Amino acid sequence: TSRDLAYHHCFSPAQSSKPTLPFCHGFPSTSRNWRHIVPRPRDKGYGVLALDMLGYGGTDKPTDPAAYIPSLISKDIVDILDAEKLGNAIAVGHDLGCKAISRLANYYPELILAYVFFAVSFVQVLPPMDFEVFQGLLKKQPGYETLGYWKFLSEPGANKVIQAHVASSYNYLCVSHIDSFVGVTFFHDFKTWIERLAPTDVLKQSPLEDFIASRPSYLFEEDMKHFVETFRRDGFAAPTCWYKIVTSQLSAKDDQQIIPERKFPPASAPIYFGEAKHDYTCPPKIGYASFTWEVFSRHSVTMKEYGADHWLILSHGGEISRDLEKWIEGTVATKAKL
Repeated sequence: TSRDLAYHHCFSPAQSSKPTLPFCHGFPSTSRNWRHIVPRPRDKGYGVLALDMLGYGGTDKPTDPAAYIPSLISKDIVDILDAEKLGNAIAVGHDLGCKAISRLANYYPELILAYVFFAVSFVQVLPPMDFEVFQGLLKKQPGYETLGYWKFLSEPGANKVIQAHVASSYNYLCVSHIDSFVGVTFFHDFKTWIERLAPTDVLKQSPLEDFIASRPSYLFEEDMKHFVETFRRDGFAAPTCWYKIVTSQLSAKDDQQIIPERKFPPASAPIYFGEAKHDYTCPPKIGYASFTWEVFSRHSVTMKEYGADHWLILSHGGEISRDLEKWIEGTVATKAKL
């Protein structure tokens, strides 16, 4: 990139003039999390660009949170699109990857034909505020705390706590046990989420107590092995910077440079929002409500709820890829005159 950072990405060029889909994952993931979705658009001739986001996988891993501010991440993605000589793009995000593609809409709307959000809706520009105030705002609609774990992940010692237990989980794989952090991160029931993840300070206790959660059916032993080996090697000092920029207000302060007329995606760009019915971290009603704002009244917004937890891109990849194909060949093709 223009700031001398190396990004690992899996790229398959588009056939003829078809658009390319850059995929941006969240925490804690790599580009591998898109493996159930990318084959279909690739086989249909669409370009596929699955990124290891900054701090993950084969991509560089700076540990200074300032390297992760949204304006810089957006520029990195555009640098990669330029390097691969990609014009028309349909930006796809999951979890914190949705924030990355939201800022593409703010800074580089002319490069993006359409936007696809999974689990998290468009991330609007907010004024800088204490993290406790931000948490309070998010708590109002669902009526319970959703992001208390961000505080632990922003602590200087978080990597040491998590890394120790990710390493220990490698020894458990032979008997199909799951490390506490992995199990809590890939939660799939409300009890685990409300007792072991969401409230402030409880996530830190889960690995310290060697809490073991049940493994979701869509997460196979091969997946667990890949997760453990990847993060045992790389650690979490870099990935947790994505949380530190929020809790320290670095992200919000960076967002203040966005001009008013670019605070939302252009009305000409269709939006697809795939929400998970059983997602307790990002409750569907919050996402749905955001797209009912007056500012989206002229947009083409397609919303679908999947019978999944937060990790719908792992559990419902086949269904999602079919839905995206239909949406691209219908709504996007019509609006963008493909």
